[in-house]
Amino acid sequence: MKILDRYILRELIKFFVLSVLILTLVLFLDQLHFLSEMILNRGVSAKDVVTLILYISPAFLALTIPLSVLFASLMTFSRLSADNEIVAAQSSGMGIFRLMLPVFILSIITYSVSNYIMLNLQHRGNYAFKNFIFQLSMERADYNIKERVFNDDFKELIMYVEEKGMGASQLKGIFIYDAQINSEPQIITAREGSIISSPESMKLLFQLKDGTIHRMGDKMERYQLLSFHTYDLLISMNKGGGKVTMRKEPREMSIRELKERIGELKKENKKSFVEEVEIHTKYSLPFSCIAFAIFGAPLGIKVHRSGRRGGLGIGIMFIVIDYILLIAGQSMGRKGDIPPFIALWLPNILIGGIGIYLLRSISRGATPFEFMMRISDFIDKVRK
Repeated sequence: MKILDRYILRELIKFFVLSVLILTLVLFLDQLHFLSEMILNRGVSAKDVVTLILYISPAFLALTIPLSVLFASLMTFSRLSADNEIVAAQSSGMGIFRLMLPVFILSIITYSVSNYIMLNLQHRGNYAFKNFIFQLSMERADYNIKERVFNDDFKELIMYVEEKGMGASQLKGIFIYDAQINSEPQIITAREGSIISSPESMKLLFQLKDGTIHRMGDKMERYQLLSFHTYDLLISMNKGGGKVTMRKEPREMSIRELKERIGELKKENKKSFVEEVEIHTKYSLPFSCIAFAIFGAPLGIKVHRSGRRGGLGIGIMFIVIDYILLIAGQSMGRKGDIPPFIALWLPNILIGGIGIYLLRSISRGATPFEFMMRISDFIDKVRK
C-alpha cells in the first residue's frame, strides 16, 4: 500500500509544482507591462525589479497554491483512471477514500503553507511593495520629466524642459510656472538645472542656474524681475511635512490590525464590510486547498475518457469559474450586498460539498453528474 501511496504522491507533487510555476508565471506576465515601464522610463535596476517580484510573490502564491492543488488532484486521478490504475486498485480491495490519502496529505501541507502566507507574508509583501514603488517614484521623479512637453506631474507647478542632459537629473532650457501656496505665482526660466530628491521627507529640490524670475503681485499692481546665478526651488510633496508614513489599506493589514480597524469603524457607526471581507479571505483562501483536493480527485476519475487534455480543459474551466466566484464574492461582500462570511466561504462549501458527493457516489459505484461526462466527450471531439 505504501508503494502506491508514494506513487500517487509523486504524481501529485509533479503536477502541483508544474501548476504553481505556470499559474504564477501567468500572474507575473500580467505585471510585465508595469515592470517594463519601471525599467525603461524610471531607470529601475534589475535588483530593484527582483525586490518588487519578491514583495508581490506572496499575493500571487496565495492564489496559485489552492488552484494548483485542484489541477494536481484532477490531472493525477484523470491519468490514473485513464490507465485503469484506479480500477486495478479497487479490484485489490482498496476503496476510493483510501486512494485519497496522498491527496489529503498534499492538501494539509498546502493548506499550512498557504495559511502561513496569508496570515504572515501577504499583507507585509503588499505594504512593502507599495512603499517600495513610492520610494522609487520619489527617488527617480526626474525620470518622468519629458523633453519639449509641459509636465504637470508636480502639484501647483508646471515645467517645460528643452532637453535632458547626459545625467537623468540634468536639465537644460527650463521654464517653470510656480503657483505654490507659500509663494506668489511666478515664472522661472533657467539655462540649466538639476533635481535632488529626498524620499524620507517627500521633498524635491530644483537647483537652477543662470535664469530669471518673473513675479506678479496681487491684482497685477506689482511686477518684479529678478536675475540669479543660482536659485534653489524646494517643492514639498507632503503637506504635513516630516517623514512620510503610508496609510495601510485593508489588503496590507494583519488580522490584528483589521480587527482594530473594525472596532474603530463601529465606534464611528461606519460600515466595515471591506475589512471583514479581507479577514474572511485570509482564512477561506487557504481552506480552498482542502476543498479543491476533495473535489479534484473524483472529478478527474469522471473525466478520464478524455485523457490528460480533457482533464486539463476541465481544470482550466473550473479555475476560471472559481476566480469569477472569488472576485464576485469579494465585490459583493465589500459593498454589503451579501454578508462577508457567505461571500467568501460559500464557494468552498459548494466545491467541498460536491467533492464529497462525488466521492460517495464513486465508492457506491454510481454515475453522478452525467453532464460532466458529456463535457468531457465534447472536449475530446474538439481536440480531434
